[in-house]
Amino acid sequence: MILPILGALCLLGAVYFLLPLAMGVCHIGMFWPAALLVLLSTVCFFPRLWGKLPRKAKAVGITLLSLALSVVAVVLVFMAVAAADRPTAEEAAPETVILLGCRVYEGKPSTMLQNRIDAAYDYLTAHPEAVVITTGGLDSKSETITQGGCAAETLIEMGIDPARVYAEEKSFDTRENLLFAAEIIEENNLDTHVVIASDNFHQLRGQIYAREAGLDPRAAGCGSPILLGAGYACREVLGILAAVVGLE
Repeated sequence: MILPILGALCLLGAVYFLLPLAMGVCHIGMFWPAALLVLLSTVCFFPRLWGKLPRKAKAVGITLLSLALSVVAVVLVFMAVAAADRPTAEEAAPETVILLGCRVYEGKPSTMLQNRIDAAYDYLTAHPEAVVITTGGLDSKSETITQGGCAAETLIEMGIDPARVYAEEKSFDTRENLLFAAEIIEENNLDTHVVIASDNFHQLRGQIYAREAGLDPRAAGCGSPILLGAGYACREVLGILAAVVGLE
């Protein structure tokens, strides 16, 4: 009785990861966990198929799966640690916020971008001496305004002084977000101690690239939409592994 229940839970998990397809969202972080859950559900529903496999094949499969899940677990722990690395009240707060880019729809911030804008706004409001660099170019043909430009305009509309807002509008990925933001920091003699306004799952990779660009990063993270966060976090695991081994 337990195995069918576990199988059903695995299938529900796979459906959860694939639900963003109905919203037009599609990326590898949705598919690899869904595929793994479907595989596990198959084992639960049809245990005889698993039993027919040679003992060595089962041992190799279990070993590889255990290693892969261990790596994922370690990366997720490091992601959580990076997200929790926020400036404390006792510390001198960084005076530069870097807002990482995200999709723009019909000239307006996507939900995830708006969450990042809100995180930057909260920090800027709490630290009136801080400035912000919004980042991101045109990521797709459907975007009519750059991600950095959209975020900058939104922050100004929310009441942030335009003199505190710098827009970086030519980057196309997270690494470039941080690299080009670092150039703006150098050109304008801004504080190289920065906080990164982005989703909590995004903090670790953002901090890795920030350090590569000569910055000293901390987190100013935000939560993610419930239907999107898990898939993007799983995609982020692959992105972090690629960054660590130098493939991205």
